[in-house]
Amino acid sequence: MATGEYQVEKAKGLTTATSPAHTSLLGLERMEKRVLKPRRDDLRIDFASLIGVTALALFVVVSIALAIPPTASAAGHDVGIASFAFSPNSVTIAPGDTVTWTNSDGTAHTVTGNNGTWGSGNLANGQTYTHQFNETGDFTYHCTIHSSMTGVVHVASGGGTPPTTNNPGLSSSTLMIVIAGVAIMAAVLVVVVWRRMRSKKA
Repeated sequence: MATGEYQVEKAKGLTTATSPAHTSLLGLERMEKRVLKPRRDDLRIDFASLIGVTALALFVVVSIALAIPPTASAAGHDVGIASFAFSPNSVTIAPGDTVTWTNSDGTAHTVTGNNGTWGSGNLANGQTYTHQFNETGDFTYHCTIHSSMTGVVHVASGGGTPPTTNNPGLSSSTLMIVIAGVAIMAAVLVVVVWRRMRSKKA
């Protein structure tokens, strides 16, 4: 019996708990409950999955970012050339560090390794020379123009100024990459859930 007929019977006071119209409507209500309840349950499962997968993705990305070891950059050391002397004339550095000499005298000077494997050539006033020392040892040097000017660079493991550390832990750039990655994953999951919801409604 149709809903309209049921309403007519109800108006006439003819419906009963066992009438066909009443039974038909009860069946429709039960069917609606059976259809809607699974959809609501599916919705809860979809959003729970979304939150869980997003949290997992965040955990994985942050773990990878924190696992990236910090990189150390070489330290720099300065030696002045003034009053026909190297100042200081002895420096201690670590392997991989650099030393920069700056000529502040009005006359030219050189920074020349005694072993002849490294040197600056003539340095005019204001000019600089930088050399990186990668091996341990004592590296003596002199000025070829003024033989009284001598110096030494001691290269020893653990010596010199501690190197500066780049990317200590999770840097701001890495954090931005992490946030962007998680946002993209979340957006993809939202689209997937939305499409599933549309397909279920259809």
